[in-house]
Amino acid sequence: MNRRLLFAILVSFTVASLAACGGGSSSNPVEISFNQSPPADLQTSGMVPLAATVFNSSNTGVNWTVSCGSADCGSFNPTSGASTTYTAPATVPSGNTVTITATAAADSSASVMGTITITSGSTGTALNGQYVFAITGLDSSGVYVAAGTIVADGNGNITGGEEDFCDLANPTCLVGLLSGNFSTGSDGRGSINITSSTIGSQTLELVVTSSSHALIIEFDSFATASGTLDLQDANALNASVISGGYSMTVNGIDLGLGVPNAFGAEMTGDGSGGFDNVTLDENDEGTLITVSDTFLVQSGPDTFGRVTVSDGSLVFGYYIVNAKALRVIELDEFFQSLGSAYTEGSGSLSVANLVGNSVFTVADQSPMGAAGVGGEFTADSSGNVSAGFMDVNDDGSASNGSISGSALTTVGARGTFTLSGSVSSDVTSFEVYLVDPGVNILDPTQSTGGGGALLLDTDANEVGTGAIIPRAGSSSFNGSYGEGLQVFDTSLDELDMTGQTTASGSSSLTGTADVNEDGTLLPAQTLTGMFSADGSNPGRFTGSLTVGTFRTINLVYYQASNSQIVVVDVDTGGSAIIGTGVLLGQ
Repeated sequence: MNRRLLFAILVSFTVASLAACGGGSSSNPVEISFNQSPPADLQTSGMVPLAATVFNSSNTGVNWTVSCGSADCGSFNPTSGASTTYTAPATVPSGNTVTITATAAADSSASVMGTITITSGSTGTALNGQYVFAITGLDSSGVYVAAGTIVADGNGNITGGEEDFCDLANPTCLVGLLSGNFSTGSDGRGSINITSSTIGSQTLELVVTSSSHALIIEFDSFATASGTLDLQDANALNASVISGGYSMTVNGIDLGLGVPNAFGAEMTGDGSGGFDNVTLDENDEGTLITVSDTFLVQSGPDTFGRVTVSDGSLVFGYYIVNAKALRVIELDEFFQSLGSAYTEGSGSLSVANLVGNSVFTVADQSPMGAAGVGGEFTADSSGNVSAGFMDVNDDGSASNGSISGSALTTVGARGTFTLSGSVSSDVTSFEVYLVDPGVNILDPTQSTGGGGALLLDTDANEVGTGAIIPRAGSSSFNGSYGEGLQVFDTSLDELDMTGQTTASGSSSLTGTADVNEDGTLLPAQTLTGMFSADGSNPGRFTGSLTVGTFRTINLVYYQASNSQIVVVDVDTGGSAIIGTGVLLGQ
């Protein structure tokens, strides 16, 4: 089976295999590694479970120590054993960090270390209530997707929750109950440590962009992934709110063929949790199929807002964020995918809803590898594009240029977006699914910055999904942003990043980010960069961003508003990384 295709599509796009660890013969040296790593950040007095595994020795004991620049660096309970719980110091130590060391009892020269930034920010104002999360990436078996709900008490504890988890080892998915803890810092960065009754421990790093939304990455040795976290509307946890028109896209793989696959749909919520009048579009490695369908409710919603629906073959689960937004995960054995559905509202939608200036972003998988797309356009009430520009990076081959003359057409809320120009012959055709002008696609918990459409790439050589975001008035690329980025190198090894970024002087970027580079955890990396406006294409910026001391990446920014910016990586060559991301105002 083709590895580049099997591990090739996520919600954004796909990834490559993590290297697996294994024991060796008795003649091999003793080794140790974390299997539940220290988080990047932890609140003062916060607690987090840790675990390590010893290889090549019958003595699997582990000794735990911590060091820092102050007398109080925290404590362990117990101080020895494969698993422990670390409690952070009551005050932030000198230098703001502590170093956790796990040492093999069988050989003191075998050790592994991790650094935690200790913060004094208030947990109570960051996470308090029920939150829906959705994340996609790669674990040791390959591509995985997960969605669920966590219950945060405002004091650093996860008191409940539920998760659907699907990977290549569990293609029909596992459902687990959740517990754990969380912490956040003053810059909005933080950690969520959850334990599932079915798959064990997971650590999520986050950057809070509002009191109700965060960008997240998986930050442990188990997986590499990116996603979102949204405050759940407690008044929407009933089937009657899922009524009227909805637009949906999900992105994933065909498990039977091991090829990229994505779905798009226009459908009507039946008020019982199911959907009828479904027009379902599928791009299965370049083959476009459209069918009429009905999805009947199988279960839910439960207390966590989980609902399952099926047409008798395909099975989808969704978690209700609010009446306007659903996080959707596929639960059958045929496809593995994740995405979102948004209401079309009570009014009549047409191509005229996209009149004016918009930006768009698409995460694709091509026969060459990962592909990222970003652009902007101006359309009239008939869908004619009079001005436009786009950037495409297809497996390290970057190009850009005009797309004026492109066209949008819709019948109701469903239609097409056809690109003109010579930027990329492989990226030309999309299905369009309009959403309610009151829906903010990038943060559905917000009531401003709404409208636009979901996109399904229907090209023969590209499979993926994206969105059109209307541009809101004049914009200034300045202020504090939460940043999320999911990119891949030309071997489809993955890098996921969340962080806090400050743009100042209309030219410079600074901040701090947490990075998971194909299983290598890099907490609290310094961000520095520059950007400049494209004088010929207002709202487009080009620049570079240096992450710690290990990588500088070249990015293009398309700004929809002061608080909404989409990003495409335009690095080229054999060592390039390719992908997309967002900046959301804090």
